[in-house]
Amino acid sequence: KLDIVSRLVRVAPSDGRKRVFKRHLVLLTFMVGAVAGVKRLDHLAWLRGDAVLLKFLRMPRWPVRKVFSQALAGVTDRGIAALQALISDVGLRPLRGRHRAVLDVDSSAIVAFGTQEGTCFGYSGKGRNRRRHHPLVASEAETRAVVHADYRDGSAIDADEAIAFVLRSLNVMRGILSVGAEVILRADAGFWSNKMGDWLMDHGVPFIFSMPLRPGVKLVLRTTRWRGLDGDPDIQGTVIPGARLGMDPRLRVLGIRRRVFDAKAPPQGKRIDGCEQWRYQALVTVMTGQPEDLWRFYNGRADCERVFKVARNALGMGCLVGQQLRANETAFLLRILAFNADLRFQAHAEEQASAAGRPAIRMGLVTRQRRF
Repeated sequence: KLDIVSRLVRVAPSDGRKRVFKRHLVLLTFMVGAVAGVKRLDHLAWLRGDAVLLKFLRMPRWPVRKVFSQALAGVTDRGIAALQALISDVGLRPLRGRHRAVLDVDSSAIVAFGTQEGTCFGYSGKGRNRRRHHPLVASEAETRAVVHADYRDGSAIDADEAIAFVLRSLNVMRGILSVGAEVILRADAGFWSNKMGDWLMDHGVPFIFSMPLRPGVKLVLRTTRWRGLDGDPDIQGTVIPGARLGMDPRLRVLGIRRRVFDAKAPPQGKRIDGCEQWRYQALVTVMTGQPEDLWRFYNGRADCERVFKVARNALGMGCLVGQQLRANETAFLLRILAFNADLRFQAHAEEQASAAGRPAIRMGLVTRQRRF
């Protein structure tokens, strides 16, 4: 139904050589293996001998690891672009013609336990300085479908690269939505910069970002007046004009602080010296509204972590497949494609249940993999 097989021909077209295993079918086999729960390349041999699977994949026999490695590493730049287009088309087709969408942008760190091509030292969770790749993913807030993904080396992201990634993601969304549709952008502090804010305001894109708590911001948060959100004295908010922080006057900075009741399990946020009983968070936006409403709207961005959670736990996104950056890039994008395809499968199953008048059974991919 999703026409993935014929679209993969554009990702890995024939090079004129007579091959036992067609390259696009090898990529399909890798993707199906990810859906089945195989996380590492050398474990794909577990599926060898499944006659039903071989018939479905139209394979003469099960490929060895070298065949998978060559197919993943042999995808060209044009093939990567075709794969990215396939990811967005599969994930966003149900949103075609809508008038509004929320775009969440996030990054992840894929830790390398070796010296794979493109790996660099960087923050990889829990403060460990490990070699890593640093991919970027944009997802749509309502369905959690991936809009656009860039697999990149482990270097840090600068403002120009972040703007270029946001621009590509916005263009993909606008190509699916109706003409003149509104797209709201949410992202964490790693994507924020004054240059990013200026670019978004110049292009009329509404946004809300988490903001790094630099010393000047901390000083203003310490000296400003706070009020309880919805009358709750343990969660307080404030609004700071952007001009007070030396920023564009069109910007508003929303401060949120939450009281610490247990020092061993503090709420989300950063600590400011002299205010240890609170944890602070700052959001920067051009949107109007009450601080509590905008804060809750931004917190909805946390759902985008579901993309990485499912992709890591079920599809093996955290496992590198070889030494070459292109092989790891292709594997990452095929797993993201599997994620979008599984979202479409779940929606299809719910539609069938609704049409038959029976309750929909909602079951995570990990549970379905165990049953498979």
